[in-house]
Amino acid sequence: MRSKSNKELETILLEKDKYTEEAIQAVTWELQDRNILERTDDFSDEITKETVTIDVAVTNESTENNKSPFEELEVPVLYSKKAILGFTIFFSTIFGAVLLMQNLKEMNKPKARNQVLIFGLVYTVFSTILLNYLPKSIFTTLILNMIGYTVLTGYFWNINLGKDIVHRDKQIWKILGISLLIVFGLIFLLLLTQNLEQ
Repeated sequence: MRSKSNKELETILLEKDKYTEEAIQAVTWELQDRNILERTDDFSDEITKETVTIDVAVTNESTENNKSPFEELEVPVLYSKKAILGFTIFFSTIFGAVLLMQNLKEMNKPKARNQVLIFGLVYTVFSTILLNYLPKSIFTTLILNMIGYTVLTGYFWNINLGKDIVHRDKQIWKILGISLLIVFGLIFLLLLTQNLEQ
């Protein structure tokens, strides 16, 4: 922290929701040592924009290419377990697996990403084959998708990301649009194939 400029440290405090509590605490101590912040005994009082006394205006010069000077201390932006649940239930396990793979990419875990990809593909193929032998119903599909979700989050998420990982939720709209396009494309191809066979 001592190697960072005042501007960089002040930027962290002004954008504190992006960073871990440890990062905010370390920046606070450093700014107190520099006599930029008034010392307090209780860190539990959150630092807000109004309480920070800044000698130098914070500018965009404090970061390069929109990267944080404390990128390693930022709270990661990940797809939530609820998002993975929604995509797994309404689409299929492979869609939930793709979201989890994006999280693992964000956390730089390539080996775990490959494991999730293999599980997603194998489980989707297995589910498709199994559904041909089971009575066709939405309930059966939901049960299989719930099992897929449980493995994705109960095993892969908890082992590789941690059960209680602190993160900000990533927006789902872009990947939702892509998923809908894929589903509608598959439905269109299925209908086209049936028409050609007739």
